[in-house]
Amino acid sequence: MMMMALVREIVVPARAVWVAVGLGLGLLLTTAAAAPAASAERTSVQEVPCEAGRELLLARDGTVSACRIAAAAELLVAPAAGNGRIACAAGSHVEFHRNGYLSFCDRVGAAGTYATRSRRSTSCRTNGRVAFDENGYLEYCS
Repeated sequence: MMMMALVREIVVPARAVWVAVGLGLGLLLTTAAAAPAASAERTSVQEVPCEAGRELLLARDGTVSACRIAAAAELLVAPAAGNGRIACAAGSHVEFHRNGYLSFCDRVGAAGTYATRSRRSTSCRTNGRVAFDENGYLEYCS
């Protein structure tokens, strides 16, 4: 009998917790549905057309570190290598170095040839992935 009373005391609070969690999730989903589809975010050197949502990561200073882009964009890599702008396709996941320049794009919108750290040129295909170091040199493309 004592065990039954103990179980009843534990079950009631657990049920109340589930109701609270359900209400919290409902409020969260309602808020997320009302959020705008895209927002213009910034790194320290460029504007980025990020989609609003869970893939948007901001640095402590409020600049964008990573996101999925809502529209095709030509994003800057660091100027030391001379690689200039990289065309990333709409819907691509992009990441940025702390210096604000492009680090990674998972879907390039146009084929291009980029300088590597060894100063050799490497051709990358459309819809491939590219990664650049902090100085703008190509690390890899696939």
